[in-house]
Amino acid sequence: MLLALVQNNVVCGIYQPVDDADNVKISSQFQNAIDITNVYPQPQIGWLFNGNQLLDPLGNQPVDWRITKLAFRERFTTAELLGILAASQVAGTEGLILQMMLQNQSLAIFVDLSRSDTQAGVAQLVTFGLLTSGRAYTILNTPPVSTEKYQP
Repeated sequence: MLLALVQNNVVCGIYQPVDDADNVKISSQFQNAIDITNVYPQPQIGWLFNGNQLLDPLGNQPVDWRITKLAFRERFTTAELLGILAASQVAGTEGLILQMMLQNQSLAIFVDLSRSDTQAGVAQLVTFGLLTSGRAYTILNTPPVSTEKYQP
């Protein structure tokens, strides 16, 4: 669970409680503690609370980094994809890690480029020599175009 902590109708903190008791304790110290675990775009410190929703005070709409699984796959070149698939068939830890990553993607509903586990997975491809750091940066940091965006 991820909470937006609200005081004087402004988000003053983002907090991840350890357990239910911690949740109750921290929630009692603020005007409101709103569960933002599955909220997109993710509210930030400084956002306003108008009684029923959180709003960016500047009116900016942060980039929603969720893309379809196909869009994620299409961010890789054919040569990169072939290298990943070939390396996933090699015996040993590297092959198993790559198989697990491919399985995780197939089970996902969408790919969130802003998630730390997505970023770590792409970084692992760099570590294995399957991507350059420049390509990894481009894959993860190019804002999604309308045809790539995940639509719930």
